[in-house]
Amino acid sequence: MRKQRTLTIAIAALALFLIPLPMRAFQYGGQDTKAFAPQNLDDILKQLVTYDGGLNSQAFWNLRNCILANKDRPEARLACEEKLLSFLDSKVGLVAKMAVCRQLRVIGGEKSVPVLEKMLFQEETTDLARYALEKIPGDAADKALLNALANSKGETKLGLISSLGLRKTQSAVPMLGALILDSKKDIASAAVFSVGRIGGKEAADVLSAALGKTKGELQAQVGSALLTSVESFMALKNTDAASGIYNQLLGLKLPAALRGAAMRGKIAAAGDQAASVILSALEGKDQDMQMPAIGMIHKVFDASRIAPVCTLLPKLPEAGQVQLLAVLAEYPKSQVLSTVLQAAQTPQEPIRLAGLKALEKVGDASTVSFLTEAAAKSARKEQEIARTSLWGLKGREVDEEVISLLTKQPTDDVLNELLMSIGERRIFAGKAWLVKNEESSSAKVRQTALRAFKVIGTPSDVPGLLDLLLKTENEQEQAEIENTIVALARKISNPLARSGSVKGKLGKEKDAKNKSMLFHVLGRIGDDSALPLLREALNDPDAEVVDAAVRALAIWPTITAKDDVLQINQATKNEVHEILTLQAFIRLIGLEKFRSPESAVRDLKLAYGLADRPEEKKLVLGALPNFACPEAQELAESLIVFEDIRAEARAALDKIIKKLEKEEKK
Repeated sequence: MRKQRTLTIAIAALALFLIPLPMRAFQYGGQDTKAFAPQNLDDILKQLVTYDGGLNSQAFWNLRNCILANKDRPEARLACEEKLLSFLDSKVGLVAKMAVCRQLRVIGGEKSVPVLEKMLFQEETTDLARYALEKIPGDAADKALLNALANSKGETKLGLISSLGLRKTQSAVPMLGALILDSKKDIASAAVFSVGRIGGKEAADVLSAALGKTKGELQAQVGSALLTSVESFMALKNTDAASGIYNQLLGLKLPAALRGAAMRGKIAAAGDQAASVILSALEGKDQDMQMPAIGMIHKVFDASRIAPVCTLLPKLPEAGQVQLLAVLAEYPKSQVLSTVLQAAQTPQEPIRLAGLKALEKVGDASTVSFLTEAAAKSARKEQEIARTSLWGLKGREVDEEVISLLTKQPTDDVLNELLMSIGERRIFAGKAWLVKNEESSSAKVRQTALRAFKVIGTPSDVPGLLDLLLKTENEQEQAEIENTIVALARKISNPLARSGSVKGKLGKEKDAKNKSMLFHVLGRIGDDSALPLLREALNDPDAEVVDAAVRALAIWPTITAKDDVLQINQATKNEVHEILTLQAFIRLIGLEKFRSPESAVRDLKLAYGLADRPEEKKLVLGALPNFACPEAQELAESLIVFEDIRAEARAALDKIIKKLEKEEKK
């Protein structure tokens, strides 16, 4: 019964606490709070008798507005308080009493304490009374809570301990301190928390004494509370007292997190000696304390004083070195570069990786060669970090060093990294080196040069790349060259001028194989001004040229080639061309996202009729949900009967129905 009643009260309290303020402060139903005089309170309280806790109760809002209207008027406030206390002393329900206690938190004074104190000793009302007393100022409220604590037990006792902590009642410290050693764990834990919350010297003394008398989880709680308590010393700049407490905590076998917090506190309280404290921790054998010490370095050591920390780095355990390198990365390179560079060469991989990563921030032109070699010789994660650091180095001097290293006849692996850096760092002065290495004896170097060219190249480089394309035999490299040409052509802002170099090359080309390659480039660029040239090529007497023109139109990236591929599909007797153009037709229909759904479905239905293979029929069904409409639903439903595409038809139908239903709800 006790737990049930407590729960009911708690729910009522929570509901009241969460009631939002009206949009117009202190108004209800258009009534201004000035209209609420103390004499109105009698009528309001009569209404409150039947209050059931609902958020829409006019009685509750009227009570609240009346109190807010009078809280800053001493005589009216006192009159309101007396009426509320009289109401509490009557036989009314708990929900109504809770509403009144909520208002006593606002206007309650010493007069309220005796009435509320009596309620503390009644099982059903103790929580309500505590709720009000927690906000009533003065010693009387403290004494009432202390008196009740001395004569309470169970859940009531826990609540009183919490209230005294919330009030930060200094006079409660001795009694709460005694409860830290209570045989009941919940009482002891609550007392520890409240003493820590109260803070001050007496609270710190009590908690310090309790440290030696407790153990296990409770001792850890005492340590945590002591850390909370000592914050008041730091706020008052009483660093000597704070240091004593931190040292006490560090001398015990507490959890690492607590001791780490104590170490950070000790450093913060050490003043001019903070650097010595950090250095001592780094030199010590307690790894748990090294981590928090490293975390405080940036607050204590400026650039001019960081040298002793750098000296200690190699002496730290692996995890400590990794953490410290991340800290050193934020210091000027002039102070830490040699230390970081040394770490980046250590045999221990985690430290080496941390050093390489730190070089991105503290490295300079002098580290370009090292990072390039590291990237060339390593693999996977280490290579990735070395490259990222190399590409992220700041300064023009770094770019100049990259170019300088290219003149020293590096190995292919190093050359590959340098060429990659030209692209990633946007070193436009290195373009000549890319051109030079497009015909390197190393396939890897050639491909890297081409990839970098995509980034720093310009449309003016396309003619030279076209020449390279036509004389390259390796298909993989042809693909890379083509990718680069397309990327550079698309840098031209006018879409109808992007294929100029390719068309010019075609006008002079007689070889069918070369024409085929150039047509493929045209198809990928997608410059509509080249469409007439491709249409003309469809009538070329050379079958290889015709095939290339068809394939170019089949990969056209815009819808302007849709009619072309449809016409080819309907006229050709070449099975391969028939398949390629049908697939292209279906793909291009899908690009017209803002087209009338009914019109698009008609085209898809046409495409389905042209399809002989399940593969193309499935493509139609895949595109159909993009144009959801009754016609699309009808088409999908009609295709479910065919076993070879039944699953795709059902999936398309489901998507179409969901989209149509969604549209209907809008």
